[in-house]
This record gives sequence, C-alpha cells and structure tokens, in this order.
Amino acid sequence: MVITVTELPAFHCFVLDMDGTVVDTAPDIARSANRTLAELGLPQLPYETVASYIGGGVPKLMERCLAERADQYMKQAVPLFMSLYDAEPAALSTLYPGVLDTIRTISDRGGLIGICTQKPEALAHKILDALGVGSYVKHLVGPESVTHRKPHPEPVVKVLTGLGSTAADAIFVGDTASDLQAASAAGVVACAVTYGYGSEQSLRAESPTYVIDDFEDLLTSVAVR
Repeated sequence: MVITVTELPAFHCFVLDMDGTVVDTAPDIARSANRTLAELGLPQLPYETVASYIGGGVPKLMERCLAERADQYMKQAVPLFMSLYDAEPAALSTLYPGVLDTIRTISDRGGLIGICTQKPEALAHKILDALGVGSYVKHLVGPESVTHRKPHPEPVVKVLTGLGSTAADAIFVGDTASDLQAASAAGVVACAVTYGYGSEQSLRAESPTYVIDDFEDLLTSVAVR
C-alpha cells in the first residue's frame, strides 16, 4: 500500500532542538572550550572529546572539560568560555544537510517553527541568523526564560505558548535523551535524529514515536497542517 502525504500524521507546530539537531555547533564549541582551557593554563582536549561533552548547557560542558579541576576553575571558566564563544559563534558551525530546505518547506506549507535550546537566546538568534534560518523561527526559548531546563517540560511548553499552539498540534525534534524526555513530559510527540550528539542507543531507550537518520526524512514521516 502506498502512503500519500495526506495520510501521514500532520502537525502545525514543529519544535526543534538547536545544537545537534538543526546546527552542528560542535566545531565552534570545541574551539572556544579549548581556548578557555588554554587561557587557564590547562591542557587542551581532542575535538571528539569536547564534542562528546556537549549537552546540558555551558556549565555542564565546562564541568566535563575541567573534570577534577572543576571546583578550582569553574567560576572563571564559564564566563571566559561565553566571552570567547560569543565573539565568533558561527565561524565553523553549519546547518545539517536538509535543514534549510525542510524548514523552508514547513514554513511554506503554513507550519510554525519554534526552537527550544540550552543556548542563551541572543546567542542562538545570532547563530541562526548567520546561517540563514533565523527568519523562519517564530519563537525561541533559551535557559534564561525558564525556571527548569530540559528534560523538564517547561521549555517545550514555553515554546508552544509563544507560538500560540498546543501539545496536540506539535512535534518535537531532538538529538538527546533529555530532548525526548522533555517532549514526552509536555505531552508532545517526539522525533529523534540519530546524526546529532546523543547516542542512538540512548535515544531509542526513550521510545520516541519517530527516529530519523537525516533531517529531510522528517517530512517523509509526518505532514504539515
């Protein structure tokens, strides 16, 4: 049996995680993290190591990078990282394949795009604008606008409220277990992407409704209404 687009489950609101889902920010994050370590007189880390530490926001990232030195250097490291990263947040970062065309298609079909991120909002807007997708994002929520971060549902609910939408009209797309947990707690259908920073095993353990290997596969799984 051939399934047509009209027979696919349809959503009006598409809430997207940013890092590891829409944008591969790891190169700029790793560069700023290693510059931070160098400024503190500490040894730098391999790119792959820093990339594996992404998720949960800057304090978590630097805590992982500093390891046993975290108690000694955290107060210096976080603001130093933010200063270095804010100066050049999109020098090396890129959109994942298929992101721009898919987001444009969702928008053209009348869907709404929201971003739910652990990044400070001004910084997130700067990166999205630099990569040419900022104009498609109708509402963005970062950590400064909520009391609880993902996996708490509050950030997801805040995005939906900003878009004037409800959980029943929405799908959440993310690359980490905390993304999927937040979606589930908010009553939103979850879609995992396997190309980001979370392991496929950890994603499948959350039993998301959809699992896709490429962002462009999103619109072969669901439709826009």
